[in-house]
Amino acid sequence: MDLTCLIAKKHFRLCVRVAMRVAVLLGLMWVAIGCSSHSTTLNSGSGGQGGTAGGFTNASLKGRYTYSLNGFYFPNSGYYQRAGVFIADGNGNITGGIDDFVQSAASTNPVTGNYAVASDGTGLLTLNVGTGQVQLAVVMESGSRVDLIEFDSLASGAGVAQSQDSGVLTNPPAGTFVFRFHSDLASTVGNMIFSARLVSGNEDLVRNGTLSSVTITGTVTAPDSNGRGTINLTDSGSISSAYIYYLIDSNTMNLLTLNMIGAPVGALGAGKAELQSSGPFALTSLQGGFVFHSSGDTLVEVEGVNTAGEFTADGKGNIPSGSYDSVVDGVPIADAALTGSYDVASNGRATITLNPAGVSAIPEIAWLVSPSRAFFMVNVVGRAEDGTLDQQKGNPFSASSLSGQYTFYMHGYDAQSPPQIDRAGVASFDGKSTLAFQDYFVNRGGSMSQTKAAGSNYTVSSTGRVATSVPGVTSNMVVYLVSGTSGYLILGDHGSEVSGRIAQQSPP
Repeated sequence: MDLTCLIAKKHFRLCVRVAMRVAVLLGLMWVAIGCSSHSTTLNSGSGGQGGTAGGFTNASLKGRYTYSLNGFYFPNSGYYQRAGVFIADGNGNITGGIDDFVQSAASTNPVTGNYAVASDGTGLLTLNVGTGQVQLAVVMESGSRVDLIEFDSLASGAGVAQSQDSGVLTNPPAGTFVFRFHSDLASTVGNMIFSARLVSGNEDLVRNGTLSSVTITGTVTAPDSNGRGTINLTDSGSISSAYIYYLIDSNTMNLLTLNMIGAPVGALGAGKAELQSSGPFALTSLQGGFVFHSSGDTLVEVEGVNTAGEFTADGKGNIPSGSYDSVVDGVPIADAALTGSYDVASNGRATITLNPAGVSAIPEIAWLVSPSRAFFMVNVVGRAEDGTLDQQKGNPFSASSLSGQYTFYMHGYDAQSPPQIDRAGVASFDGKSTLAFQDYFVNRGGSMSQTKAAGSNYTVSSTGRVATSVPGVTSNMVVYLVSGTSGYLILGDHGSEVSGRIAQQSPP
């Protein structure tokens, strides 16, 4: 079966799951849902066991922000990617920006809008995009990072907005960047070397279960006033691709597919690139505790696999210990002990083999951004799965490692009807054993609410694995801590395909 048929099969399966909802939504135009800053009263949070960070206002969201979102768009039953820039004035107004939306075709539109931020950092943001509107629920981790979920009846999606450094917007990328890119049934990692508007580098690609390792060449345009430019690449296998990039700062950019010759019409893709540092690399470049998190597609489900875990690397090519959680097509693997091995080339390309107990060996290809961070993809037949590898800080961990107010978001599908689910809000850890979801937004297949959940117990292993259940949300939430201030989460419930992130709030 070719790639086009596989994508059509998966889209059809998901269309069946949401048929009744889509029938209601077909024909809807982009509309506001009454959640603008002038018509919505936001909950301000209820405190909680660990105390409320508080102190956020509209002034906390000010300046230029680069954003990226992906999800499922109900009116025509398809997946979407969007990226862009919005400019917040600190008074509740979006005064400018630009939005790129890709589904069956790409469109680019200017952005205006409005927003409202409550004292606990939650809020609502309306983007006027061309002739339509996009409603987002937001939760502020800090003034420089904001988690987003789509909060209207038209789509289920999630992403992040990061403060953009306006001082670098006139300069094209320069140096060696490591990138990760995901598109329909394809995962890509590699490096891009930018020099005088030219691009060269290396790329490892798994598409439809087949691994290719190629070289790439191409060109890059200078960014415009929004930090937006284009990258055109051709690989040694004669596949040409075009991407939009958005500069976040001189070290980081978001990527969005503009065109992929040889891929199916309407193929979607997005990713990130970060400036590489600290090379040349060796086995000793991977040493100590690391947390990994990845997600992707299977031959059964788009967004059908989510994985998180941790391992210890000895700096000599061995992984003597670790733990592994994954959900593949709704079937969970919980807290499997793992061992493994790895090798690292001088350019930062690493091969990693993980051996979770009771699971077949999992080969991965990673590219090191630095000795503390890497992008990787999973080389397993039937999957297109990719993610990040981050060095742990602050271990050994305990319940006291989590104390105070944290932001969270989660996105994906579960066994309820309709299956699409997005959540974003604030949670409180008391540093002992109790977690409370104080205030959060929910988009359940286009039906929106703002709510909270009662307190529940959590446990933390010395290696940073957090286990908890949350009433009304999940019976098995697993978080792997990168540090006491951030971690990656997946829901380990049967039938669930949900993942996300937590981070401690930094109040203004």
